[in-house]
Amino acid sequence: MITAEYYKELQESMAARSVESLIEEFNQQVGKRSWTSIRGLHDSVLVDTLVAKGIDMSSVYDGVTISFKHKIALNAEKNKVVKL
Repeated sequence: MITAEYYKELQESMAARSVESLIEEFNQQVGKRSWTSIRGLHDSVLVDTLVAKGIDMSSVYDGVTISFKHKIALNAEKNKVVKL
């Protein structure tokens, strides 16, 4: 069972990281097919953190589903991710 404490720690940890390091972490998940509730939580917090930092994630996230089919990078304005 995922505790509220773990969720809060994960949120705080990711919030303190740079956008670039979060994108690097996203790219490490690309192509992985295994899924657990912990991974689902991690991925959700990862994307939510990027969105909270003002990054447009619409190329891989529709508000419900996250796609890990393609690696991503920041666009030239550094405000949106694009598929590679």
